[in-house]
Amino acid sequence: MILIIGIASKNGILAAASGIVLIIGLLDLDRLYPFLERRGIEAGLLLLTTALLIPFATGRIPLGALWNTVTSYVGLAAIIGGLAGAYLNAQGIDLIRHKPEILPGILIGVIISVAFLGGTAVGPIMAAGIAAVIIALIGT
Repeated sequence: MILIIGIASKNGILAAASGIVLIIGLLDLDRLYPFLERRGIEAGLLLLTTALLIPFATGRIPLGALWNTVTSYVGLAAIIGGLAGAYLNAQGIDLIRHKPEILPGILIGVIISVAFLGGTAVGPIMAAGIAAVIIALIGT
């Protein structure tokens, strides 16, 4: 079902991920599920961080750009965004680990955003972080 939704909503990441889970199940490799559940987010973050560091390695972003970052309003905004994003992502990972039942709601929100609002499906962890903050505010 999720594979069909991923394809229909043009969400390639969701379609590919659900396809991988389907193949694992069809090949009777269910013993991989706990490992992927436990380490999958780490592996994804490792690949994402590696991709973000490539412009430094290739010289597209010179080390001198670091000075510009702390001396311009755009750079300072980026630093604040990084702080907020890292905090929200930590909250999201914690929420998903402790309340995995939140995942269907996050997936529905991401799918709707990708299909109808021009969203990009790279933020389920961030979405969980925002949900965590909302839950904390409502619960207070």
